[in-house]
Amino acid sequence: MYRAWMTVGLLLLILPGCAPAPDAIASARSAGPDSISADATVMDWDLNVISQGSNDWTCLPDRPDTPGNDPWCVSGAWLDFLQAYIGQTQPTYSDIGFAYMLMGDTPVSNTDPYATEPTGADDWVTDLGAHLMMLVPDLALLDSIPRDHANGGPWVMWPDTPYAHIMIPVESYGR
Repeated sequence: MYRAWMTVGLLLLILPGCAPAPDAIASARSAGPDSISADATVMDWDLNVISQGSNDWTCLPDRPDTPGNDPWCVSGAWLDFLQAYIGQTQPTYSDIGFAYMLMGDTPVSNTDPYATEPTGADDWVTDLGAHLMMLVPDLALLDSIPRDHANGGPWVMWPDTPYAHIMIPVESYGR
C-alpha cells in the first residue's frame, strides 16, 4: 500500500498539470499586496483554479508567452474583463473593478488590445513598472482622462474598445 501511494505521489510530481506549481502560485501572489493576494484564488491563464482562495480576488502568474514579468491580481469585474478579452467578446461587468500588477507589465500597445509587436513609438508602452488598473462600467466616464501613456500619471489604455480601462502607475511614468 505504501508503495502504491509513493507511485501516485511521484506521478503527481512529474506529470504536468497534475499538481499546482509552487512557483506559479508565488508568481501570481506577487502581483498584489499581501493583504489581498495571500487569500486570493490563483488561476492559470486558461482560467483553471490551481489554488482556491478565501477572498473575492483572483491572481494569475506571469504569462509564459510574453516577455517580462507580468502577473495579475484582479477583482471580480476584472475576471469578467479577462474572460472577455481572452475570448475576444464583450465584457459584461457592471461594477467598478481594480487590478494590481505590482511586478510591472510586458511591452504592450496602448491602443490595440491584440497587438503583438510595436505599433509605433507613441503607442507602444515599455518599461512600465508597478501599477494599478481600474475598470468603470460606463466607458463614457473615461472621456476626460488622458490617453497619452507618457503623461506622467494615469491614462486610458485601449480607448475606443470594449477593453478600455484606466492605468494608474505607482510611480510617475512618462517621458
